[in-house]
Amino acid sequence: MATAAWAVSCRRFIQAKHVMFLVYCLLMVVVWFTRDRLLLDPHSFLRQRYAPVSWLVMLHGFPGAVALFLGVFQFSSRLRQRHLRVHRLMGRIYVGSVAVSAPLALLVSIKLPIPTLLMSTVIQASAWVLTTATALYCVRSGRIQQHREWMTRSYPFAAVFVVVRAILAIPAVARMGVLGVETTVWSVIAVACFLPSFLIEWQKLSASVRPTKALA
Repeated sequence: MATAAWAVSCRRFIQAKHVMFLVYCLLMVVVWFTRDRLLLDPHSFLRQRYAPVSWLVMLHGFPGAVALFLGVFQFSSRLRQRHLRVHRLMGRIYVGSVAVSAPLALLVSIKLPIPTLLMSTVIQASAWVLTTATALYCVRSGRIQQHREWMTRSYPFAAVFVVVRAILAIPAVARMGVLGVETTVWSVIAVACFLPSFLIEWQKLSASVRPTKALA
């Protein structure tokens, strides 16, 4: 009965996971059309803002985009079960992308600072590196379940980029100016810190409570 309850819990989690990533992909589309496509226009305010450190932004942005893209597929159970080598290759590329993108994010923040957001970048980049490194350590030491959990903690720090910009596209938030940016950035990073662990533990609790009720 415990196995059956675990299977039901996993199915529900997978359904929730699919919905979550669908919403996340829609947020990516919103961010592209409301902001990031302006990077292709040499006369846009965004392109002008990053012009002094354009090479640094590219070195940070490209591996960051790779991590954002590949990280989504690391949560695919079907890919992991049917194409383990591809899963592992994507994982290695993800780790390498984090190792490059996260430190360079600090340099970009120093060169183009919003003083009150520098520490937010330090926290986000550090947490991204630490959670990814822990996930790597777990998989190399054979702790597969812990590896999956730490990857679940790692990717939200990459997703901060997308979620923050999607929220800032809301007119009411955009009108708040710097205060809106600061509030959004700190709030999203805070959620990225605690929400993954909450979901991981809640799934375990859900799986353990149902068999107890059935036996009672």
